[in-house]
Amino acid sequence: MLICVIIFVRGSEVERSWPDNKTSQPSIFKLSVCLGAFFSLAFSTHYVQQAQREEVTVTAVEVPVRVLRNNDFVRGLARDDFEVYENGVKQVISGFEIISRKISGPVEPAPLVSFPQQPKPRLFLLIFDIFDYNDAVGEAIDYFFNRIFGQNDQIVILTEGRLLNIEPGRQLDDLKVQLKETLKRYKVISTQNTYRAYIELEEECDRLLLMIGKEPVPTPAGENWDQHVTRFYDNYERIWKTYRQQFLVPDLELYQAILKRIKPIKADKWAICFQQRELFPEIKSFGRLEQRINTILAGQADPGDQTRAGLIKVKQQQLQQSFATSKNFPSDRLKNLFLEAGITFHLILMKSPKALLSEDFELREVAEEYEECFRDISRSTGGYLVFSNKALDALQAAAEKEDYHYVLAYQSRAPLESRGKNIEVKVRVEGARVYSLKDLQQLDQPAITIADVQAGAGLLKFSLKNCTMVKTEKDARGLTEVQVTLFDDRSEIAFSDSRVMDVVKQEVRIVLNLGKLKPGVYFLIIDALDKNANEKDVVSRMIEL
Repeated sequence: MLICVIIFVRGSEVERSWPDNKTSQPSIFKLSVCLGAFFSLAFSTHYVQQAQREEVTVTAVEVPVRVLRNNDFVRGLARDDFEVYENGVKQVISGFEIISRKISGPVEPAPLVSFPQQPKPRLFLLIFDIFDYNDAVGEAIDYFFNRIFGQNDQIVILTEGRLLNIEPGRQLDDLKVQLKETLKRYKVISTQNTYRAYIELEEECDRLLLMIGKEPVPTPAGENWDQHVTRFYDNYERIWKTYRQQFLVPDLELYQAILKRIKPIKADKWAICFQQRELFPEIKSFGRLEQRINTILAGQADPGDQTRAGLIKVKQQQLQQSFATSKNFPSDRLKNLFLEAGITFHLILMKSPKALLSEDFELREVAEEYEECFRDISRSTGGYLVFSNKALDALQAAAEKEDYHYVLAYQSRAPLESRGKNIEVKVRVEGARVYSLKDLQQLDQPAITIADVQAGAGLLKFSLKNCTMVKTEKDARGLTEVQVTLFDDRSEIAFSDSRVMDVVKQEVRIVLNLGKLKPGVYFLIIDALDKNANEKDVVSRMIEL
């Protein structure tokens, strides 16, 4: 079984030893914790060289287009039914193709073909944006590997912002077990972080009630009730924004790095996203805390206190507005990445069963706008989307969903900096809605890659490939930040260290001494950020020391 092989242009190797970190402290890591099964994705050196030669005169731009009317695909359109504009300038459509496909196989037999055709290679990007792994998800995983995934297919697995690094030669049964166990492990870590936010808010709540309760405790001279309430809302918003950044805002650099590896592969490409609605502790309506604050705000008679009460109400409004996460969601850029990479995005939304008992807080679903952004990506790429906790039924339906679209090509002669930008597609179909690529995201260049991960004898070894090199007066150098985190069998951080390194080659070998850790099984996460390109790669896997 081939699992995503990546071939990169190699510079000479340099081995680096990473000194022991005697004073390292657990660092905050982005707990969108993800999985991704990566193994190399084929990348052609010839492809890059050819693109660089063509860039002197023209750039070939392919634009996938989906045309819908009344939520149904508009079929049978011809080249003359379309117009393509780049930066407001009409382009000559030099290439035109109609594509109809679904995961389960061809939609209908190809015309005028009298001999059997080999199945087209497929690449799957599995995304598990969940933190409550359950049997329903496990059933969908079994179905995928037993009934959908084939011997010649390739796979990338991503969960909550991390990639799962799969060892070569694993059988499907081993892969299923590792995937399920890793999702369970991440469930423990995610649950800890959810409740950590809740505990911190409970502490802030108790502190505030001591200060403004019916019998408030003495406070330092000069402090008024409004200062305590303001401090509470400031801390509440800080906790929420930290949670939102960790769980709700997708890592665009990571997605771009993944899709850079996927785009050159000649295969039908599918993304299947299992997404659970996120929960966050919000102030309970008519709870002890809210009633006490509202009583104080309504009971101010002094003009100065009334003014301060008005400022507190503004704080409450600001907090509610901060729950609208779409402002921080890179929807258009992420959508363009999937369109350019040629991926059809299926979205399966699920409800979380998590509950919380508290006098002052309750777990509520947040980020409806965030959810709508993923819905838009699914619609734009011709995917299936559904809200259902029956993950297996939803996966079966997604496998039968047809993606019918057109691919238009043109030769751009615009200045280099504006080629493939501000693309607009018009179609001669009344009442139709057009979904198409708007901007190229430069997915044709190799991205930084973590590879050759090895652990044993108290050592951790891995390579960084394709670091972006910037020319200086003497030579070319790269700048990379690498963070390594190890979790023990209780899902607690056993080791965490981060370094910023100058690199002088496109590939560097790193060696860490972990001899101080007790022998056993650990969960490893490696983050690598290419500071020159602002791109990253992340892998995770189980290791044994």
